[in-house]
Amino acid sequence: MDYFHETIKVPEQFLAWVYLQSENCITDVKKHWHRSLEISYIIKGSCLFEINGHELEAHPHDILLINSCDIHGCHTNYHSESEMLSIIFPYSFLMAVFPTFNNYRYIVEPSSDAYNKLESAFAEVYPIFRNRSQLPLYQLKLNSFFYEILYILFSECKAPKLVPHSIKSQKHIERCTEIIDYIDNHYMEPLSLEMLADVFSLSKEHLSRTFKTYMDTTFKKYLTSIRVHHAYQNLMDTDLSILQIALDNGFSDARAFSSAFYSYYGETPLKYRKNSKDSDMSHQKRAYLRTHGFL
Repeated sequence: MDYFHETIKVPEQFLAWVYLQSENCITDVKKHWHRSLEISYIIKGSCLFEINGHELEAHPHDILLINSCDIHGCHTNYHSESEMLSIIFPYSFLMAVFPTFNNYRYIVEPSSDAYNKLESAFAEVYPIFRNRSQLPLYQLKLNSFFYEILYILFSECKAPKLVPHSIKSQKHIERCTEIIDYIDNHYMEPLSLEMLADVFSLSKEHLSRTFKTYMDTTFKKYLTSIRVHHAYQNLMDTDLSILQIALDNGFSDARAFSSAFYSYYGETPLKYRKNSKDSDMSHQKRAYLRTHGFL
């Protein structure tokens, strides 16, 4: 399988994850999928996208919408310097505000009223996010735009859900989403492949093979990455001790946590916390990709 699964977690005080291409310095994002809804706005330069096997080149003022479970990737900077602002709405939030979210696909037609409204919203979001260090309440302002963007998508851009190209692949992806949900809700507990297989009435071998094929990782690596991700948030957002963070996030002790954290970040949690106090890491896609083993 030539794509991986991406888990979307948002920083504290945010309804969605927003990031700028120029702040992350990533020119290639290999093909992946997630349950979230992703919308990107091209500010300058060109970006080459692949969405469900179809390639398209995006230019300034173009809006790209990635639906839940679409397999997609992108390549930027291949002609000249580029800039792209992306907003990713996590699945849990989408379901909370629009319970029938899964019944539709969402399409933004160029030159439509919805397209013009979304472009206007992005035109306001971009300077706010770019200059956020000088705006103490920027999170509150951005959250208001996140609601506005979703209102436009849900009220004006719904379309009938298409039958997937590969029903078999879709079936396995849906099963993976159930497994992901379970891990996301129980990562702080002692979990094992055997326990998970029992919960889903699968053989350990079948579960391991399905997980590896459609997630491009192993159960153990995925569970560790989720635990490290949550522990990272605690490390950045609280003054909890390393031991308490470890225990709160499913690690057996501080040593196990420190070892896992070091394997992703190249520093101990204590040193990383000290070095990161004055930096804004909340919107770094590179940090996320490293945490989940994709860099």
